[in-house]
Amino acid sequence: MEKKQIRDYMTHDVISIDASGTVGDVIHLIHTTDHDGFPVLRAGKVVGYISARDIIGEHPSTKVELRMTRHPITARPEVTITEVARRIFRTGIQKLPVVGPDNELLGIISNMDVIRSQIERVTPEKVFNFMRALHALYGVETHLKRELVPVKDIQPTQSSVHQDELEGRTYELQKHLAEPVIVVKSGGRTILVDGHHRAVAAEKLGLKELDAYVVYLDADIELGLEKTAHSMKIFRIKDIKIDDNPERSLVRPTHPKLIPTEKKFVREYMTTNVISLDAGKTVKDVIGLIRTTTHDGFPVLSNGKVVGLIAARDIIDAKATDSIAPLMQPVILKTQPNEGMTDVARKMFRFCVQKLPVVDKDGRFVGIITNADVIRSQIERVTPEKVFDYMTTLKTLYGLTPLLSRGMVPVKSLIPTQSKVYMDELDGRAYEIKKGLAEPLIVVHRGDKYILIDGHHRAVAANRMRVPELEAYLIDIDSDTELGIEKTSRNMRLWSLDDVQIMDESRCAFLA
Repeated sequence: MEKKQIRDYMTHDVISIDASGTVGDVIHLIHTTDHDGFPVLRAGKVVGYISARDIIGEHPSTKVELRMTRHPITARPEVTITEVARRIFRTGIQKLPVVGPDNELLGIISNMDVIRSQIERVTPEKVFNFMRALHALYGVETHLKRELVPVKDIQPTQSSVHQDELEGRTYELQKHLAEPVIVVKSGGRTILVDGHHRAVAAEKLGLKELDAYVVYLDADIELGLEKTAHSMKIFRIKDIKIDDNPERSLVRPTHPKLIPTEKKFVREYMTTNVISLDAGKTVKDVIGLIRTTTHDGFPVLSNGKVVGLIAARDIIDAKATDSIAPLMQPVILKTQPNEGMTDVARKMFRFCVQKLPVVDKDGRFVGIITNADVIRSQIERVTPEKVFDYMTTLKTLYGLTPLLSRGMVPVKSLIPTQSKVYMDELDGRAYEIKKGLAEPLIVVHRGDKYILIDGHHRAVAANRMRVPELEAYLIDIDSDTELGIEKTSRNMRLWSLDDVQIMDESRCAFLA
């Protein structure tokens, strides 16, 4: 059910350094590239990784092999983006070398690549919330199908798209990685509700059809968003304007009343107890913090307001007595506690930043949000791909015609189909359940059985918290046929969530 793999998002043209090189060579690479860390090779094979924090205070003639991190975490190109997201979140590592069977370097995958794989992603919330909104606003019944729609027939409802996101959607369409758009069929019209960047990219690529979640109405009505589009003289995809302004900072939902697409906010994921430095401090103070903490960068404050960020790469050849003020990177982008995590993800990807200061309405520093936090907000996230692909699988393998609904399921009745979960992810899922942020499970309902297909971390966390019910996408099957996944579960002696083993593998080193 996962189609996104590392090979589709990794960087192939990687800057590396040989183990026989020196710290001076690393400093030169840091100054002449936009990177602060590099894979270390010996005879073309990955033997280490070296970053700016590894060489702080080292003499330029020191050999790379003496300061590098040996046996770095690596990944294979066929590993899924979801799995690498989990590993990046668990370890806090920002980049993983991608290697072949003989540990030869094939590329690199970064947390920015993971974020790129997540933004402008269709969620079940969009589809189901829109269907609910249609029923509430117009009193119409709806039903949902997934099918290809002709690009030329699509009627847009958004006046503009943005060039930087358009490039990403073009890449995904070319790689067959694009999520479906959402359209409404009413009176023969195909009205585009969500996915305008994908639609514009498809039109420019000359594609004839787009994959879509199609919401069919049982009545021919003109939607409010249609009227708005027509008043702006938007009738076809070519009428949409392309904005190439690189400085925009927010992406607003086009129809917020109809499509409440964002329920995860910065305030739920940001770190509030942040180690920071006053603008009057010196390089020596930064080195001290780098050596006594797990961080290699810190916000710089002046009178309670953030004025910059200082990282290891900014001080690698500075004197200990130098002031950090002229060395720090000025803060241009900021966020606020009520900004959506999807918007933050787009900001970080667009401007290639690792951290964003969080400020209150008066501009005072209240916390920090990192791309690891963005990844945490995305992992173990239910996608329409999982739901619809599993329904297709059931139909293909067993000839069944399952029905999809959404409702609450009793946690104690869930039958697991996965033998292990991870403690660090359990903590995150427990937090989200407490905050009402947890995504729905995917559950097959057959007779009196509730078979858990997706969401084991959420389910185990809820079980440990003694939460009686969880929300789920329920796939109802009117058949006595025992599914293969049930047999596998039975063979592993998984009768209830209490049988799922909890692993503490935060120190696990390899994906390969």
